Amino acid sequence: MAGPSTTQFVTNKMCPFAQKAWIALEVVNAPYELKEISLYGVNGKPDWFLKMNPAGTVPVLSCNGGIVVVPDSELILNYIADGAVEGGSQLQSPSSEEAVKKWRKDISDRVIPIGKEAVLGGSRDKLFSILQEVDKNVQLPYLCGDQITTADCAAFPFLWRLDQEFGPLTQGDHGCGNLRSW
Repeated sequence: MAGPSTTQFVTNKMCPFAQKAWIALEVVNAPYELKEISLYGVNGKPDWFLKMNPAGTVPVLSCNGGIVVVPDSELILNYIADGAVEGGSQLQSPSSEEAVKKWRKDISDRVIPIGKEAVLGGSRDKLFSILQEVDKNVQLPYLCGDQITTADCAAFPFLWRLDQEFGPLTQGDHGCGNLRSW
């Protein structure tokens, strides 16, 4: 019988950046211990967490009993994709590497900032224009084809929130049927 996992995932379940790393951990079926911390509140972040990550951001992945600490969701996705999490499988094949990089860059550099702006009252037209562009790159059944990749993990929490905020992405003139099918 295997002992307890030496991988810890420190998160706040409501954080979409943490959710993308959490999704990836689940996809590769890696054993881990989940520790949830509050992002705000009377007691603030615990001292043990700030020692792990002085920046105080979630998520943080601690592997091999704390020998490896990965303090950023994008870095965690890379670590997981490489099959470096104990007990987990590799997340993507080399044949999809360029498509995955493009998707992750589009989500991080375009969809997230413009989506946040739209949610706060900015231009919805600008957001839907970008979503229509990325919709053309969906290679169903997943974003990059037949296999789930870190692109899917990175995109889901943010695209889901936009879908919840603005209604189904196929509604009206949005024209994002591939994203909706995904």
